[in-house]
Parts: sequence; structure tokens; C-alpha cells
Amino acid sequence: MLLNYEDLSTVRKSVEVEIPADLIANEAKRVTNEFSRHAKIPGFREGKVPLSIVRTRFAKEIQEEVMNRLLPLSFREAISDKGVEPVGDPQLEHMDAFIDGAPLKYKAAFDVKPQFTLHDYKGIDVDDPKIEVSDNDVDEMIERLREQGSSFRPEPDRGIEEGDYAMIEITASAEGVEPQTNSGHVKLGEETPMPELHDILRGKKAGESGSFEKAYPEDASNEAFRGKTVKHDVTIKEVRVQEKPEVNDDFARSMGGWDTVEQMREAIGADIRRHRELEALRMKKNQIGDRLIAAHEFEVPDSLVEEELGKSLQNYARFLSSQGVDLEKAELDWAKIGNDFRPEAVKRVKRSLILEQIAKAEGLTVGEVEVDAEIRRAAQENNRDFAEVKHRLKHDGGYEALRASLAQEKALDLVLRESHAK
Repeated sequence: MLLNYEDLSTVRKSVEVEIPADLIANEAKRVTNEFSRHAKIPGFREGKVPLSIVRTRFAKEIQEEVMNRLLPLSFREAISDKGVEPVGDPQLEHMDAFIDGAPLKYKAAFDVKPQFTLHDYKGIDVDDPKIEVSDNDVDEMIERLREQGSSFRPEPDRGIEEGDYAMIEITASAEGVEPQTNSGHVKLGEETPMPELHDILRGKKAGESGSFEKAYPEDASNEAFRGKTVKHDVTIKEVRVQEKPEVNDDFARSMGGWDTVEQMREAIGADIRRHRELEALRMKKNQIGDRLIAAHEFEVPDSLVEEELGKSLQNYARFLSSQGVDLEKAELDWAKIGNDFRPEAVKRVKRSLILEQIAKAEGLTVGEVEVDAEIRRAAQENNRDFAEVKHRLKHDGGYEALRASLAQEKALDLVLRESHAK
């Protein structure tokens, strides 16, 4: 029974609800009977424990189960005629004590989807970049393939020259700093935050050494070096000369199975064009989203923003892990990162709400076949079992969320088709 309904904002509401005593008693009876069928108490056979003992022994658990069933049910009934669509979980602000034979009142606040007028979304002006692929673009890609196909010949008799690789051992030492020795390779002439290293290597042969000093600022990435002048002792272990393969038909066959250089160039050009077309499409869709957001002013629920923000932070954490960052040891200010990410999260929520409205206005729906096709595609990409992924999504609500996302994508495609290219 709804006792009070209050508009806290356009997207935040509050309700006060009373659950009748007879409803509580009936549900408690059902739950007690369910408990009695599975209760295991010494001295009684399973399913034969007297109800009075079940009520006494499992009083707390029975009350919790009754409330877990009646709270969401009574909440839905209380707001059923208010014309709002709740999002997120209601936040319980107050609840009476559970007393046998008495009604129970509670108060809860909850977010709802915003209600707004859908403005004209057809005929939006969108920049449409011209896609061009030059011979130079293809040459640059072939040069990258040559880099990948390079061999490296040791060169013991001459000094290192521009473009050569030096296998080095470098020891850093400074007052109050434990010496640190590392090994690695350096390509001479490559852009680097330590040009002094390249200067000391230039012209030296394998087995030769050199040293230099470097003053580090107070904000240096290496804490031990901050504000210190550090001496670096360098020894060249080996000089290697990069030998790139010649661009001929053999090279084309080895890199991509093409029969000729001309086939390779045509295929690379087509691939570059596809990538640029996809990037142009992504940019146009972003423009559409920005223009839709600018044309619709409304408040967004915090619960949806927090949900979107959580996804962004999870994706960022996965990215950092993929780059070798130890999240447990890294000193990351997640509160600041969250604040930095929040504006984009708000934009994504607004965009999805607008596209959802457009999908409804246009009657755009997504059938189970389409949802399953998207799940199958994602499962194959991640080497997962389709049935397992679908079952998990069905269980945690992700299936309907995916259906809604696909409907929004259809709406975005529609708006793009109806746009005007500039």
C-alpha cells in the first residue's frame, strides 16, 4: 500500500509503503513451510520437523526471506500507476522492525529514467571526410612489413652507426642510491628521453664502454633519481646491423601469400581504405551522438552514471594490466580517475537514453536471432562457448541489456542514414 510518493527531482523519487499484516503472515507461512521441507535438525527426520521448531530455529532467516520477497513486490505495486521506469536498485532509508501480526512500513528512494521530449533527429549535419589512399600510404605500410621481416647481423669490427642496434648493459649510480644495472637494446638515432645515451654510443664497437651524467627533475618517474645527478656507465655487448628484405615477389609471398608485389600493394591499399572508412564511420557516429546530446537537455540518474563509470574503470584497469601494470602495487588515485572519467560517462548515458527513445519512436526492435548472433560473434572472438555465454547473460540480465544496446545501435544507424553530409 502506497502511503506517500515524493518527487525529489526529475529522476529521483521517494516512496513510503506499508505492507499489510495479513500479506506478511501469509508469506511467512509459505516460507516456513519451505524451510520445514529441507530443515535438518538432530532428532528429526528431514521434512518432519514441527513448524513451531522451524519458526523458532530459523526465525531470522525466515524474516529475511519474507522481506526479500515482499519488498520488491510491494515496491513495484506501489509505483505501478506512477508512469515511471525505475533504474538501479531502490535505496532503503527506513524500515520498521519485523513484528508478528503487525504491518510493516518502509521508506525508499530510487532513480527513474528521465522523461523528455524527443526533438527532431533527422537531417542532422555531419562532416563526411573524403577517403583517400596514396602510394605513399602503401609505401609506409610496406616499410613496416620490411621492419617486421628484418634480420639482424652481428657487426664486431666497426663502430655503431645510425639505425644500428646496440645490445648494452647500463649501470646507474648516484649519492645515496643503490647502483642499478639493466640490460637491453638501443636503436641508434631513435627518438628517446635519454639522448645522452645515444651520444655516448655513437661510433663505439662491441666491448667498448662509456659514461655520462644526467640531472633528473623532482618529478622524475624513477623516485630514487628525483632531484639527483646520476652517473650512467654503459658497456656495448654487441652491435647488430638491421638488414631489411628487398621488396620483390618473394617478399610479397612471404608476408601475405600474395603472388606479386602489385597484388600486395593492391591488397594493402584496400586494407588501409577499409580501416579509414571504419574510422570515418566511427567519427560520424560520434558527431551524431554529440549533436543529439546538444539538442536534448535533461537530468540523468546517478545510478546509470555510476554503472557506466564502473564499466569505464574496469576497462581501464584491464588496459593497465595488459600493459604490465601491477594494479595492487601501482599507486593509482581511483577517485581522481573516476572524476576524470565521469563527464564522458554522463555523455554516454545521455546518448543511450536518447537513442532508446528514437528506437521506440521508430519501432526498431531486436529479435532473439539478432541477439544470439551478436553473442556468437563475441564468443568466437574470445574463444568462449556460445551456450555458456548466453546462459550467463540470461542469468545476470545482460541478455536484455545487449538487446537494448543493439536497438540503440539501429537507431544510431537510422539517424546517420537520415543525416546531411557536409
